[in-house]
Amino acid sequence: MTVAWPDHFPARLMGRSLGSSGLSSYAIALEAWRRGLEVTFTSKDLQVYTISDGQRSVEFNFSRPDSITRREDYTRLDRKSETLALLREEGIPAPRGYLLDPKETSDEILKTISDEIGFPIVLKPDTGSMGQGVLIGLMDWAELKAGYDHLVKDLKARRVILEKHHEGEDYRVLVVGERLVGAVRRIPAHVLGDGVSTIGELIEAKNLSRRRNPFLGSGLIKVDFEVTKCLEAQNLQLGDKPPRGAHVLLRRVANASAGGDVFDVTDELPDEIKTAAVQAVKKLPGILIAGVDVLYKTGQPATPDNYVVIEINSRPQIGVNMYPSSGRGRDAPLVIIDTLFPGIRRSSSPQIKSIRFNEKAVKSAILSGVASKVTLPVLAPHLYPYRSKFRYEAPGAAVDLGPFASRTLQKIARLSGVAGSISFTKNGDMELMVAAESRMAAQPLVRKVSQLCGLDPTDEDPWRGTVTAGFIVAR
Repeated sequence: MTVAWPDHFPARLMGRSLGSSGLSSYAIALEAWRRGLEVTFTSKDLQVYTISDGQRSVEFNFSRPDSITRREDYTRLDRKSETLALLREEGIPAPRGYLLDPKETSDEILKTISDEIGFPIVLKPDTGSMGQGVLIGLMDWAELKAGYDHLVKDLKARRVILEKHHEGEDYRVLVVGERLVGAVRRIPAHVLGDGVSTIGELIEAKNLSRRRNPFLGSGLIKVDFEVTKCLEAQNLQLGDKPPRGAHVLLRRVANASAGGDVFDVTDELPDEIKTAAVQAVKKLPGILIAGVDVLYKTGQPATPDNYVVIEINSRPQIGVNMYPSSGRGRDAPLVIIDTLFPGIRRSSSPQIKSIRFNEKAVKSAILSGVASKVTLPVLAPHLYPYRSKFRYEAPGAAVDLGPFASRTLQKIARLSGVAGSISFTKNGDMELMVAAESRMAAQPLVRKVSQLCGLDPTDEDPWRGTVTAGFIVAR
């Protein structure tokens, strides 16, 4: 399997602490900041932020532009039953089902409805995201009752949707405005036997691989109620060693956040389904950005008999389209900012791809109460063409830079327009990373470092890593 992620958002630049939703916020804000737009964060988790060009401001909640999408617009989508009813009214294929109130639903009523709908059946909370509590392919009354009790008693679902199960593979289509940005096919969490490892060990190995993916790393496979039941249905346990090549299903729901794999199919998905996804979003007032979930019998004619729209998300995790397990990741932030601020284009300089802002510093400032909001500094227009790494070898005692020295260096860096960092190796040597407009612009900082530590650099090499705006001195 080959994979290619957006070259403006490489894995090394995104970090591992963003989370799947935080990744959406960070990627959109990063795209805007790189274009010279003003970006202001007002929540410690990067969830709420505003992007402005000086004339127009758009407030975001993760990937949703809340100043465009009113509360009444997105709460309609949060209640899945209302969304499906609206889609059916508009002639868009959607599952038929019932909305159940646990306080008014006896076992007798549940059985009567299930007999009318017919097995297999899907159960899911009326509200929720990331595939939490979605139970699909329930084949009989025993499975239905166990799943329903799990949603009501364990997950405390206030309302439950019971609907007819539709055959087909799971697709997520990202729509921005009236444009389809990307489409992925989602595969339920699974492992492949190697004849040696236990299922538990295979899960651990797959999670290790998923951690390398900026998006999937936040959706590791967890052994829970659904995984346990899924294994039991295959007469398997975590300690079993499946033969080489054996496909062991761990979940029935194909959600990346629940451990599923993702394959980009933007170019392969039939045009009829792409059009239906865009039309579905157009029917929803105030929704500009949406993730449309579709079940489609892959390979069959794209007729209403072979696909249904099962859900629409107003805060889609754009990382699922940016960082698939296989295929080409789609540059969703590019389309989102182009749509909202069409007059401000992305820089064509290749250097822009390796520049980021310091999201940890933003989080820290708001979390600590130092600031109630943080506006990112304007990105230097020269984009730091001079980038070097200096090494200072400490003979004997390790180099020690105290708080005063650190503040002095940060002041010089700020006044000189220098980004970079100082870090220390295990043996006490020091490394200075500098990014500036020119070597001349960086020299005041380099000279001051030598003065404070009493050493001259022993090596200077080109620095090809990620440039984070600001200057950090590690302790």
